[in-house]
Amino acid sequence: MGAIIAHLGSRATGARALASLGWLPAGSAAASAARDYGPLHELAPGVYVQRGADETASTVNRGAVANLGALVGPSGVVVVNTGSSAEHGAALLAAVARLTDRPVVLAIDTQASPDQVLGNSAFSGRGIPVLAHRDTAAFMHEHCDACVADVKAKADTDALAATRVAWPTRLIDGSQTISAGGRTIQVLYFGWTKQPGSVAVLDVGSAVLFTGDIASFGVVPEAQLGQLQNWIDALRDLQSRKPAIVVPGHGPPGPAARLGQMTDYLQSLLDQTRTAYLRGDGLMETVEHLQLPQFRRWALYEAHHRRNVHFTYLRIEEQDLRN
Repeated sequence: MGAIIAHLGSRATGARALASLGWLPAGSAAASAARDYGPLHELAPGVYVQRGADETASTVNRGAVANLGALVGPSGVVVVNTGSSAEHGAALLAAVARLTDRPVVLAIDTQASPDQVLGNSAFSGRGIPVLAHRDTAAFMHEHCDACVADVKAKADTDALAATRVAWPTRLIDGSQTISAGGRTIQVLYFGWTKQPGSVAVLDVGSAVLFTGDIASFGVVPEAQLGQLQNWIDALRDLQSRKPAIVVPGHGPPGPAARLGQMTDYLQSLLDQTRTAYLRGDGLMETVEHLQLPQFRRWALYEAHHRRNVHFTYLRIEEQDLRN
């Protein structure tokens, strides 16, 4: 895995709520250019999502390509992921303030992705603790400079230019059940899945699950750092919990059954790449020819799939050489 990272361095009710969600993703080409990054939509009582654009980061969407959440409790609010810049984080706080006068008491980084953590400074600057897994904090310290440079290359805006990386301030080492703002929340950790430190967040009262980038719906994930078998196992565990609504890191909220579609993509990617490797196909031959047509209509298939095959092949080769 170290070789792969080095390579990278070189380059209402649930049913009614889902039926009513006809919004445009915040920051999409058709959305308003207003600086509020879009509204918060209620999925269940006190549970809100701000949709990200189902696109790669760009100057049009200002890097706002991930779904963010807010859990409003009797005494405070918990935010799930903080946004793509300090401006986005501040806009998210303003959107929460339009919903309620209760204070934001906690933010949770589900993983170290720039579209989800570069808003941290808006929270920590107001004294709001930011919780993350210890491995997420370590990954941020090691890679955030490169991540920020990469997203600025794609979505260079005044908001990003003014953004500084702010580290999580409350670290956990595994799954935890916490109480914050009067809501009971399970932070679920499965080991290295999408990347080291990735967690999901389950609001116990509503049974709404925020997966972070452990899941995406109708959007091909970036799998270059993933431990695929562990990731697949985590998705099956999450589906077995039967959440009422699942908010993926990317793509629209949906029922728990859609976690199975994400599992199918990763399993097909792993199985077919392994078959090509064992058949003796070379890296570039596999990248050129391994297609998964059942997922071709997913957003970002062309942007991400070939790269996923590339790094899956390298990971399989690395494991084979170690045995």
